[in-house]
Amino acid sequence: MLAIPLVALAAGCGGSSSSGSSASSPPAGGGATGSGGGQVIDIPISSSGFSFTKTSVTASAGEVTLKAMNPQSVAHDISIKGNGVDVQGNQVDNGATSTVSANLKPGTYEFYCSVPGHEAAGMKGTLTVS
Repeated sequence: MLAIPLVALAAGCGGSSSSGSSASSPPAGGGATGSGGGQVIDIPISSSGFSFTKTSVTASAGEVTLKAMNPQSVAHDISIKGNGVDVQGNQVDNGATSTVSANLKPGTYEFYCSVPGHEAAGMKGTLTVS
């Protein structure tokens, strides 16, 4: 019975540092951005430094969720920008997972860490949607 409250507490803590819900951020498209359907792509954060373990991923058009587990004590997130989309995930550290979702049209997007200076340090990659 203790595991359930701890999971809820951990989920609450991860989202508390976010300035808003990534699900409500996309201005166009609206649609179901909650728990329904779509693709989930794992892009873990490297165990040290400013990088993800993948620099290129692909997805099909529609609802796409990117998840980035951060093993570091330094806070990071995963965010998406390009083609009119600009959404940020929640900043996390110490084994927590940042998540960001968007309804994406075919094209090329960038996934990146929105913490100031991290993208410029190389913490980014390409998301190709077909």
